[in-house]
Amino acid sequence: MFTALTTQLLTALINCASKPLRFCILCLVMHLALTAPVNATAQTLTSNVQHAFFGNWIIDTPEHITLLQLNRDLSYLYIKLNHLTPHQSVAEWGRLAIAPNGVRFMASYTSDPHQDLASMHLSHPMHQITLTGSRNALLLNIDTNADSTTDKHYRYHRQINHPIYRVWHQLSTPALTSLILLNNGYYATVHINLHQDPQTDGHFTHLQWGQFELLAQQLHLAPLFNSHPQRKSTLPSIIQSVAYFPNSQQLALWLNKDKRNLANHLLLFKQ
Repeated sequence: MFTALTTQLLTALINCASKPLRFCILCLVMHLALTAPVNATAQTLTSNVQHAFFGNWIIDTPEHITLLQLNRDLSYLYIKLNHLTPHQSVAEWGRLAIAPNGVRFMASYTSDPHQDLASMHLSHPMHQITLTGSRNALLLNIDTNADSTTDKHYRYHRQINHPIYRVWHQLSTPALTSLILLNNGYYATVHINLHQDPQTDGHFTHLQWGQFELLAQQLHLAPLFNSHPQRKSTLPSIIQSVAYFPNSQQLALWLNKDKRNLANHLLLFKQ
């Protein structure tokens, strides 16, 4: 994985190069990029966990878009974009506890503790959640009364595999920063300042979502909701260039940070 210092040095080198040389350097950078997992604290899965659960799952309705990423290191990312009441949108990141009789979501960070998956455990202490996975569908069944009867169920579909429209996690950052690009034209960014000192700068989970267009390798973002209006997203409304590198499965965003295009910045994301 690139360090922040290495990325800054590469950015400075690219800024000084001509346009053809910039492209060559960028290709070399992506070819040499390490493919280590984003989460350095990955745990080894036990053999009794079904691998069909893992991946990116989505529910797309006119009322809301819900995305659930279940990772093999037993971490998860949950995002709900509420079209009707945007202020009830939520982003949540945490850990999974999978047992033979059900699964438990344990949120580490959330933008709204009253709307997240973990809150269901608090509001219904006796409830049980089970997952049933197949190749293209994931069923989340909730038994709120622990009477072996499913009271609620949610049917997720596996996110379509596409070079750009995926869940991306930024490299070389002390925070947890994710970019979600969906094939229906919606995007979301999630930023969690993991390593800040809570005494001076409290932990927060920043969720921004809206619509986007990809035009001639330029990414145009149009925000519709911001969970922390006083905080701005790290991404500008126009990203000058987007490139996907299949060998390393990384996404590169090229930003022009000023109007005269004198200072450029390179952001690297990995699945």
